[in-house]
Amino acid sequence: MVRSIKNTFKIILLNSDNQEIDLDYKLHDSLLAQKWAKKIKHLHRIPIDPVESYAYDLSDIETVYKEFCNFAKLQPIDINPLDQSILNELHEIYEEQHEELSKHENNEILYKFHQSIHFNEDPERGQGEITIGWGTKEGPLTEQFDCHSYYTNKIEQNNIYLPWTELGKEPVNYWRDKEPNEQKRFMELCKPHQTFRAKFFISLHDRVVKKFTLDFIQWFAQYKKDWLETHQIKDYTEIHHYSAPLLAHTNNKQDLTGSKFVRIEL
Repeated sequence: MVRSIKNTFKIILLNSDNQEIDLDYKLHDSLLAQKWAKKIKHLHRIPIDPVESYAYDLSDIETVYKEFCNFAKLQPIDINPLDQSILNELHEIYEEQHEELSKHENNEILYKFHQSIHFNEDPERGQGEITIGWGTKEGPLTEQFDCHSYYTNKIEQNNIYLPWTELGKEPVNYWRDKEPNEQKRFMELCKPHQTFRAKFFISLHDRVVKKFTLDFIQWFAQYKKDWLETHQIKDYTEIHHYSAPLLAHTNNKQDLTGSKFVRIEL
């Protein structure tokens, strides 16, 4: 008999005045949330990963890229002036190297490089939330699961959500980043949310689900049918880009801006 998962827990944060904040959470009533809680049960005493948890300043991509090339034994390309086409090229280099370098020990720079690329594409990445992840410490706890079907229609302050964690890009970001307008590359790089990791975020604010622009809708139409059929999903709507699957909720709506994660108490 499988032991039931406790549906309440605490998250302890440290605010900007070095005072502990104690938040009570109730697990959302879904299979996804139950599966996430099982992962957290295994991980909650393990130190979080600072790269996955956005604890590093990754804005200096030139330095990060040089460290990555030293680790990967690659000759660096010239990345100045840094624009979106260069960032796209760097992302492709990361993709090409990921499978091999992920097998190496002390490979933190691989993930720093990836995060730095995305930070430079979107400097507001990770703002408005407290993000927690364990990176490679998750090990076998990472699994393939249909997270795409669990997206909620809104993000609410201080609730806990599951972020999209694929190695590729979401369709909106693929379009925004001016990646190649070709079927093969689109299908290769664009992924729905089907990699289920223990990583989570606490939203610092209520978040509005924006409408897709007409330009994106018209552009996406050429790929949409095949992409949905390939990944066996029903649709890709605004909530799949601007919202997230709900994991747990709290009645505590105090301002958590500037707070840092300390621990989870089960």
